[in-house]
Formats: sequence, structure tokens, C-alpha cells
Amino acid sequence: MDSREQERQVTPTGQDGQWLTKAWVGVALVPAFFFIAFAVGEWLYSMLGHQPGSGDAPLWVVLVTTVLILAVAVAPCLVAVHYGRRAVRAGDPRGRVPLVLAWLLAAGLVVLTVVSEVGNLVRQ
Repeated sequence: MDSREQERQVTPTGQDGQWLTKAWVGVALVPAFFFIAFAVGEWLYSMLGHQPGSGDAPLWVVLVTTVLILAVAVAPCLVAVHYGRRAVRAGDPRGRVPLVLAWLLAAGLVVLTVVSEVGNLVRQ
């Protein structure tokens, strides 16, 4: 196999390159969705009649709000994982980078949110 054939196998064209681009867009949207999730969580607490961070919210309010925050914050990570896997399946090994990065970001967001909420519950 000469070098031109190897380049052709690694360099994606057409639809394969779009998967990688979409995966990176998902990763790039993580910070924006983090702030959107924060705003949604604050809004939901206030709509349910509680002050965010005050510790007076019942457990069901904390659980509902946390699940919604996680759903919003992790959504672009799931998009990045989905398209990263498609890129890898299409033969582009570069799709692994946004895939792994998105998994790490999602895990970090989940840990950060859960630890924060558990800390708030313990303080009560």
C-alpha cells in the first residue's frame, strides 16, 4: 500500500467529514448549554416557589430541577458522541477525539451537578 492509498483511507470525503464536523460542533456548544442549563435551573426553582441555593426546597423539587439541568447540559455531549461514533464507523479515526472529549465533559457535568446538589442536601 503506497502513501496515497493510506491518505485516501484516513482523509474522509463527503458525508464522513460532516459527521466529524457535527461532532465538534456538539463539543463547542457545551459551554453555551452549561449556562443555559444554569439559567433553566434558576428559573425552575423560582417557578416552583423556592430560592436557588437557599436549601429550603423539598427533595422532589431538587430532583426535578437536577434532572432538567442535566438533560439540558448533557444534550450537546450526546450529540457529539453520536456523531463522533458515526465518523469512526465511517472510517475516520479522528472522530474518537470529540467522542472521548464529550464523554469526559458529560461525566464532569454530571459529577459537578450531583455533588453540588448532594452538598446542598447535606447542609440542611
